[in-house]
Amino acid sequence: MKLPPRWIIGLKIIGLALLYAGLAKLVLAFFSDRGNVTLIWFPAGLGLAAFLLNAKHYWAGVLSGAFIAGLLVGDSWTISAFIAAGNTLESWIGAWLLLGNPGFSIKLRHPSDFAWLAVTGAVAACFSALIGPMALLLGGYLTQDQLFPSMLHWWMADLFGIALVTPCILIWRKWPTGWFVVKRLPETATFLALSFFSGQAIFLSWCPDVISGYARGYWTFLFVVWAAARFGRHGVMLLIGMTAIQSLWGLERQCGLFASGDLQAGLLNIWLYLLVLACVGIPLALMLYDREQKAQALQESENRLSFALQTIDTGAWDLDLETETVMRTPIHDRIFGYDDLLPVWTYQTFLGHVVSAYRDTVDQDFGHARRDRSNWNFECKIRRLDGEIRWIRGSGRHHSLYPRMTGIIQDITLQKLADENRQLAMLFYQNCNEGMMITEVDATIVSVNPAFSEITGYEAADVIGKNASILGSGRHDSGFFQDMWQTINSLGQWHGEIWNRRKNGELYVEQLSINTVFDANGLPLRRIGLFFDVTQRKLNEEQLRKQAYFDPLTGIGNRRMFYDRLDQEIKKAHRSGLFLALLLIDIDKFKEVNDRLGYTAGDQILREAAQRILRSVRETDLVARMDGVEFGLILTDLEKIDHIERIADTISQKLGEPFVVDEQAQDLQLYCRIGIAVCPDDADAADRLQQVAAQALKSSAPAGHAFANMTDEI
Repeated sequence: MKLPPRWIIGLKIIGLALLYAGLAKLVLAFFSDRGNVTLIWFPAGLGLAAFLLNAKHYWAGVLSGAFIAGLLVGDSWTISAFIAAGNTLESWIGAWLLLGNPGFSIKLRHPSDFAWLAVTGAVAACFSALIGPMALLLGGYLTQDQLFPSMLHWWMADLFGIALVTPCILIWRKWPTGWFVVKRLPETATFLALSFFSGQAIFLSWCPDVISGYARGYWTFLFVVWAAARFGRHGVMLLIGMTAIQSLWGLERQCGLFASGDLQAGLLNIWLYLLVLACVGIPLALMLYDREQKAQALQESENRLSFALQTIDTGAWDLDLETETVMRTPIHDRIFGYDDLLPVWTYQTFLGHVVSAYRDTVDQDFGHARRDRSNWNFECKIRRLDGEIRWIRGSGRHHSLYPRMTGIIQDITLQKLADENRQLAMLFYQNCNEGMMITEVDATIVSVNPAFSEITGYEAADVIGKNASILGSGRHDSGFFQDMWQTINSLGQWHGEIWNRRKNGELYVEQLSINTVFDANGLPLRRIGLFFDVTQRKLNEEQLRKQAYFDPLTGIGNRRMFYDRLDQEIKKAHRSGLFLALLLIDIDKFKEVNDRLGYTAGDQILREAAQRILRSVRETDLVARMDGVEFGLILTDLEKIDHIERIADTISQKLGEPFVVDEQAQDLQLYCRIGIAVCPDDADAADRLQQVAAQALKSSAPAGHAFANMTDEI
């Protein structure tokens, strides 16, 4: 069950009060010759540590513990309250001064932190040393002659507690790391055992027959050096605390180094001994800790530098300017083609690898940098050990104190090749005859080349930052662009012809290729459009198509188109199950028209006749001039064949109407014969269908029509 935060704080305050009162009772019971005055006061250090860690909550524990301690030694309620107030004020003032000092850290990792703790403790102890003895004087526990010595002893006791207990609590609130790992466990056990045994021998007279003549106080300093060098602040504070307990225990039992008949003299000796021990051990531990931190920082810096150099494949070098010998990293020698570091490398070794065309320039630049103590930057070609030519770039700078130059070197061959490729690509981009356009994924134009401007009429400033739809002609529907973008998004590319509009409004046709450039994660990054104007080619193709498929006199389809279309429509009729009709139309006695009106008028009448036939059928049907005055007609998608006869009658009627030549009506009527064949009833192949239609035409009477499957004229 998890307790509420207030309960936890309350339990901590109660625990602090009991611990404070217990320490106070222990000290006053064994190390005070007047009941209230002693030279050691451990609770002072406990109180200050509590205020430093959490003054907001723990002041009540210090006040309560000090008040209870007074009652435990027989002081009145009033004197106990005054002494408790003085002890609490001492801890509060000390914490207030330390926490407000920017030069102090409760982590105690620098000598200045301990110095500030000692100085502040000396100042804060004055308040308790003033209030406590004055309360005892007013209560009749001290005489006027005893007041000043009691104040001095009180101050020394509080300072002793602050200097010893507060650092122990602040440092040991975090358990030391590495003491009890397997490889250090023997050393840790040996240190703890020997330091404990030494303390027992020195301060409690263990084994007096064996080592009584050698058990001197300086032994402890050997262990404090050991603790500082191998176990840091935790080891030193542990040793000082253990020494304090053993020496006080020996004093109480009147044995060991500080045994004497005078309790206060013994306490004073212990006070001074521990002070000297702390002054030796703590600065030494912090100095070694600082050196270790700097060494770790230097090692980490070197590791980061090595990692960075390896990541960018860069070699490092250090040149002695007096001997011209060079210390290098392995990457340095690998750049020159060596698998392992050469035993000796000099500036001349480097110069020997430089290609002769660059050697003098590199050497001259090095000479100037050496004389002027300036930076040396170079870029040149080298010949590797295997004979391969590579590009390198290097730089160096002078050391501020020694005649040395340090720097880095890189193989930039790939970068050089990439630069050349970029330059070639840019030349191609700028001088390509095809228009090029680079866009964002959403078709926002990023860059265009000069050919783009020549084809479209738009300058770069007109289109950059705008959508490529600015070129749109309006001739393509939304379905065309949906299909195009679906292809681009699925395949990454699209090829085809598209109508666009120039800046002056002129329409043109371009052959366009769109390709997508992807990033390292496979996501679309850019799109590149390459196009060229094919308008003239399309016009030429259209002209050729007209020449190939259209009759030059009448403008309708010719025989070639008729045959191509007939094959397609027969296949379509087979799939759909509908009828198809083939009509062959022959105009009778047209030679008489030419003889009477002339060939020019005859051509005009023939063109008009073609248009009359064309207007007699649907847009989906095909009318073609087969030869001379013979026309072919394909009727498609017929559901019933009875419509065919109506169309034939309409054609005969239209051709029989008078013609107008040069805006003058002519008393002229044309008569035609029409042969009709139906697919699939008469034939299901193009050749056969034409044959039966031709036979029907021959059997048709003048100004009439005939079906292939009927022998009589209709």
